[in-house]
Amino acid sequence: MSPSIAIGIIGIVIILGFLGEIFFSYTKFPSILLLMFAGIILGPIYHIFNQQLFIDFAPYLSTLVLILIMFSGGLELNFITVFKNSAYSIVLITAGLAFSIILAGGFFYIMGGGDIMQSLMLGTVLSCSSSTVIMPLLPNIGASDKNKTVIAIESTFNDAFAILILIVLIHFAENSSIRINYLSKAASLLYSFGISAAVAVLFGISWFIILKFISKTKFAYSITFGGMLILYLLIHLIKGNGAIAILVFGIIMGNEELLNRLKLNFFKMSIKESIIKQFNFEFSFLIRTLFFVFLGVVVQLSHIGWDFIDRLLIIIIMLAIGRYLSVSAVFFMENFKKKQEERLPKKEKFFLWSMIGRALATAIMAYMPLNAGIPGTKDFPEYAFLVIIITNVILTAGVYAYGRMRNGVKISAS
Repeated sequence: MSPSIAIGIIGIVIILGFLGEIFFSYTKFPSILLLMFAGIILGPIYHIFNQQLFIDFAPYLSTLVLILIMFSGGLELNFITVFKNSAYSIVLITAGLAFSIILAGGFFYIMGGGDIMQSLMLGTVLSCSSSTVIMPLLPNIGASDKNKTVIAIESTFNDAFAILILIVLIHFAENSSIRINYLSKAASLLYSFGISAAVAVLFGISWFIILKFISKTKFAYSITFGGMLILYLLIHLIKGNGAIAILVFGIIMGNEELLNRLKLNFFKMSIKESIIKQFNFEFSFLIRTLFFVFLGVVVQLSHIGWDFIDRLLIIIIMLAIGRYLSVSAVFFMENFKKKQEERLPKKEKFFLWSMIGRALATAIMAYMPLNAGIPGTKDFPEYAFLVIIITNVILTAGVYAYGRMRNGVKISAS
């Protein structure tokens, strides 16, 4: 294929991503599904793009997307706002992750999909709903404001929490042997997290000083992005964890109010006054669009046999059950000790359950064990690919059903 044709196809893909967003705004059909199917057409079906070339490039693109996920997650994690509205969201995040990891991972292990560590990692990969598809839906859904806030906080932050859990699991899985010194592993992990967070805090506070001079320029985001890449390299050289460092750096960037209270924002800088957030949104859209097409291109359909399908169906059922259990806990908390007329209706419980769509974090986490060289994880991208499709179909159907409930059409929901 000539470079001109390849560049033209990439341009078409970007336009397709934009049109998919417009289509999504009217139909609530997730645009990521269109992009993934476009990738399948370009890769496994018509072989327009070389699959092996894209597979070889996977570690680099997935690392770039991981950096963007962690930075965006930290940037949106406003401590003051979250702690004012966090109780129900924390329960939903922790219970949701726990039930998904235990149930999906447990049944994957029972069905012979992998050993305990591989099963826990797959359960973690598939555990979190995504803000990529959920956040744009919320303004147009007539659910209670409280539950929309709960879902907004959950979908924004559980990506980062799931990635942290997966990092821990990968750390314990790397170079493991029959005789594992768990104390040494724990000390190594504590060092990795601690040094990464400490360096990122210093780097973040220093970057606020740099922003004093660059925030009004049109290069502020490019320089900040370059700084993030340097931070990632620096953390690698001192044997820390780059993802943790980028998350902490994003948190520092997104919590100027807290820094002001702690007297650490020396020049009273505000990232809200810079172009960094807007540019991060646009750049993330570009990379996200290309990455979902990339997923379709590299998916290995030949891996999918009857054993794979059996395990996939059970995993989907377990994810739905795990979601139901975690939502039930939140729904119980919301209605606890309230009078009958003050309790939220059951359709609110259905709304919470239906926000199950997986997306970018699931896709990127599927490559993390593979990039780390963990054996038995080569099928993780295929599981992630199909779980993303199925959960987003469930999400779309759930939004439609919830709308029918609000309009008085009787639909059974427990």
